[in-house]
Formats: sequence, structure tokens, C-alpha cells
Amino acid sequence: MRVLALVVVYGADPLKTTSLCTLLATDFPRSNLRILVWDNSPSPLNNIAPLTDAGVAYRSTPENLGLSVIYNHVIKTDLQDGEHLLLLDQDTTLPTNFLARCDAAVRQHPDIALFLPMIRANSNWVSPLSYALGWGRYWPAPKAGRMSSRKICAINSGMLISSTYLKEACPGYDERLRFYGTDTQFMLDYMDRCAELVVLDLHLEHDLSFFSDSVQNRAEKFNTMRAAYRYIYEGRPIWQRFGVAMVMQLVSITYAVRYRELAFLRLLS
Repeated sequence: MRVLALVVVYGADPLKTTSLCTLLATDFPRSNLRILVWDNSPSPLNNIAPLTDAGVAYRSTPENLGLSVIYNHVIKTDLQDGEHLLLLDQDTTLPTNFLARCDAAVRQHPDIALFLPMIRANSNWVSPLSYALGWGRYWPAPKAGRMSSRKICAINSGMLISSTYLKEACPGYDERLRFYGTDTQFMLDYMDRCAELVVLDLHLEHDLSFFSDSVQNRAEKFNTMRAAYRYIYEGRPIWQRFGVAMVMQLVSITYAVRYRELAFLRLLS
């Protein structure tokens, strides 16, 4: 297996981020691993020599490009035929055997295009999770193996995706989605095109800022996600669009009551 690992960072020294530190410590042959750091920080690094010395490519976009734009660009211009693309944000902890275990899974399931680790945040198994019409439900316990892709959603960080799927079957990321919703859109498109995926028997730790943010920031992020669903379901059957709208309204009321904050009920323009 050959891997292009894309680590998107913002406001942090890449070499001090959890994702890059643990990625560099993996026991996978570096000859089969290319690492690209995409820095969205307002100011680029003054000295990229430490990254270069570590064999890491560096790209800076101070304009803070959306993930959808970054992913589409990397798939089109950087990802090579025969590689797998590993998506990472800056806050995922990878075990040292992560890529070796991925390699074993790819060899065992060469016909599968998507491999997902099990990710835990705040004591919950947050990815993958059961999903339908905007409603996500955490799995009560981890489960791994080859399974149907229907009604499964996952976060971007940790996804391992074959270049064959990304270049030949995937419709690409909707660039109207900047950050929130890119993973949901990808998973919906994937389940339309591929019947199965593999959940890896790998448990990763991840920091989800939603849990630690202030209530006001949580409301802003939730409303951004709610707005993203308009694009995600835009071309889908009307019953799905109606169902998502109803689910989002129910969730917004639930959050408003739970956090005692009316900002969750803000009407979207």
C-alpha cells in the first residue's frame, strides 16, 4: 500500500500537532508514505526546514480555504494512481501500527475503497456512527469488519480512501461546503456508489471542539452544519429534504432546551 497523508492545520505549528507527531512515529515504511501539510493559518511558517528535514511537504493558504477546495485540489493534482489518501486534521492521535494495520486491511479487502477507524471523543464512539436524514446516533460499542455502507456516516479525520474511487467514481466535494458537512456529503455519495466499506479494528482518540466550546460557539457551529444540509441534500428526493428539515428542527429545539440558548433556534436565511 502506498499512502498520501494529508494533514490540514490551522493556527498551530504543524510539527507540534498531535496528528503529524503521531503520524511521523508510525512504523510504516517511509518509502511508501508521502505526507503533505496544508497550512490554513493566517501566516505561513517562517522556517519550513524542520518539515522538509522530516520528509514532509508544506503548502500554505492564508486565505483559509475550505476543506472541500483543499480535498478536490489534492485529489486532482497530488494524489497518484495506486495510492490511498489518508485524511487528517490536526487533533487525531494515531497508534504506531496504524498504517501497518491499514495495509493489512487493504490487502485483505482489495475491492473496498473506504476504510474507517473507530474514533473516540469525550468517551463516546463518535465515528463511524449510524446515520439517517441528518440524525446521527453513536454506536454504544465499537464494531469492526466489512459491512454495508448504508446509513453509516464518519468524520473526515482518519478516512483512508483509494485513489481509484476518488479519481474515477467520486463526484468530488461540493465547494460550497467549507468545513462542516464535507464528511456527510462524501459518505452519502459513497453509499450511492459503493455497497460496502471496512471499519478497521483500530481505536483512535480525537479532539472534537464542539464538546469543549462555549455554548455560543456550539450554536454557531450547529447552525453552520444545519445550513450545509441544504447543499448536501439539494439534488436528493423531496422526501429526504423534508425529512432532514424536520430532523434539524427537532435537534435545534433539543439543543436550545438542553443548553438554554435561543441561538440554536436562529432562522436560516
